[in-house]
Amino acid sequence: MVGLTLFIGIANANAQTWNSNIDKALKEAASENKNVLLFFSVPEHCENCEELEQNIFKSAEFNDFANANYILVKIDFSYQSENLTPETLEKNLLIVEKYNKDGFFPLVVILNKNAKAIGKTGVYKKETPSEFITLLQSFNRA
Repeated sequence: MVGLTLFIGIANANAQTWNSNIDKALKEAASENKNVLLFFSVPEHCENCEELEQNIFKSAEFNDFANANYILVKIDFSYQSENLTPETLEKNLLIVEKYNKDGFFPLVVILNKNAKAIGKTGVYKKETPSEFITLLQSFNRA
């Protein structure tokens, strides 16, 4: 039983927390001197959204990297989400209008602490976590 408790504790320590409030995330990013990773997703209608989440965002390698470098925000248009109230939907649409005008899903946008987009990923091409991290790191050098 102790082993299971220890395993759960380690798994939770490695898991990332996704925010849904971009304003709060930007404040946190400014105070922690991090960027914001903004993830646009529609999992029911987007196989690539689900694959990106499963293959990259749930990997230990990505979690370690993200915890050190980003405040994570997920703009989820899932019809099953209990968080998708009419008010949240309206706020999400304004965020899409600003950072994802083409309505591309999945899309990852990196924002600096001043809410300026410094990089966007293209189509998820089944990259490994390491390859995806390298892509994200390239935005910091631009």
